[in-house]
Amino acid sequence: MITEQQRRVYDFIRAYINIHGVSPSYAEIAKGLSLTARSNIHRIVHKIYKAGMISIKSKRFRSIRIADKSVQTISAL
Repeated sequence: MITEQQRRVYDFIRAYINIHGVSPSYAEIAKGLSLTARSNIHRIVHKIYKAGMISIKSKRFRSIRIADKSVQTISAL
Protein backbone atom coordinates (compact mmCIF):
# COMPACT_ATOMS: atom_id res chain seq x y z
CA MET A 1 0.00 0.00 0.00
CA ILE A 2 1.02 3.61 -0.39
CA THR A 3 1.11 6.44 2.11
CA GLU A 4 -1.16 9.48 2.12
CA GLN A 5 1.64 11.66 0.72
CA GLN A 6 2.30 9.15 -2.07
CA ARG A 7 -1.44 9.13 -2.84
CA ARG A 8 -1.42 12.95 -3.09
CA VAL A 9 1.49 12.84 -5.54
CA TYR A 10 -0.16 10.07 -7.58
CA ASP A 11 -3.46 11.98 -7.72
CA PHE A 12 -1.62 15.14 -8.76
CA ILE A 13 0.17 13.28 -11.56
CA ARG A 14 -3.13 11.81 -12.83
CA ALA A 15 -4.89 15.18 -12.75
CA TYR A 16 -1.97 16.94 -14.44
CA ILE A 17 -1.88 14.39 -17.26
CA ASN A 18 -5.66 14.68 -17.74
CA ILE A 19 -5.46 18.49 -17.95
CA HIS A 20 -2.22 19.00 -19.90
CA GLY A 21 -1.82 15.76 -21.85
CA VAL A 22 1.76 15.28 -20.62
CA SER A 23 3.22 14.23 -17.31
CA PRO A 24 4.47 16.85 -14.86
CA SER A 25 8.12 17.45 -14.06
CA TYR A 26 9.32 16.94 -10.50
CA ALA A 27 9.46 20.73 -10.09
CA GLU A 28 5.83 21.05 -11.20
CA ILE A 29 4.75 18.33 -8.78
CA ALA A 30 6.62 20.05 -5.94
CA LYS A 31 5.11 23.43 -6.78
CA GLY A 32 1.61 22.01 -7.24
CA LEU A 33 1.70 20.32 -3.84
CA SER A 34 3.57 23.16 -2.05
CA LEU A 35 6.59 20.98 -1.34
CA THR A 36 10.09 22.42 -1.40
CA ALA A 37 12.53 19.64 -2.25
CA ARG A 38 12.47 17.98 -5.66
CA SER A 39 14.59 15.18 -4.21
CA ASN A 40 11.63 14.23 -1.99
CA ILE A 41 9.38 14.19 -5.06
CA HIS A 42 11.88 11.91 -6.81
CA ARG A 43 11.85 9.53 -3.85
CA ILE A 44 8.04 9.52 -3.63
CA VAL A 45 7.57 9.03 -7.39
CA HIS A 46 9.94 6.06 -7.38
CA LYS A 47 8.07 4.46 -4.48
CA ILE A 48 4.85 4.84 -6.48
CA TYR A 49 6.68 3.28 -9.44
CA LYS A 50 7.78 0.33 -7.29
CA ALA A 51 4.16 -0.10 -6.17
CA GLY A 52 3.28 -0.59 -9.86
CA MET A 53 0.96 2.40 -10.15
CA ILE A 54 3.03 4.31 -12.72
CA SER A 55 5.69 3.59 -15.31
CA ILE A 56 8.77 5.70 -15.93
CA LYS A 57 11.19 5.68 -18.84
CA SER A 58 14.58 6.45 -17.40
CA LYS A 59 16.49 9.51 -18.55
CA ARG A 60 13.47 10.90 -20.41
CA PHE A 61 11.76 14.17 -19.58
CA ARG A 62 8.01 13.93 -18.80
CA SER A 63 8.03 10.15 -19.04
CA ILE A 64 5.69 9.29 -16.16
CA ARG A 65 2.68 7.26 -17.30
CA ILE A 66 -0.22 5.92 -15.27
CA ALA A 67 -0.08 2.12 -15.27
CA ASP A 68 -3.18 0.59 -16.84
CA LYS A 69 -4.03 -2.42 -14.73
CA SER A 70 -7.32 -3.15 -16.49
CA VAL A 71 -5.73 -5.84 -18.68
CA GLN A 72 -4.11 -7.47 -15.64
CA THR A 73 -7.45 -7.44 -13.81
CA ILE A 74 -9.33 -8.99 -16.73
CA SER A 75 -6.72 -11.67 -17.34
CA ALA A 76 -6.78 -12.66 -13.65
CA LEU A 77 -10.48 -13.58 -13.85
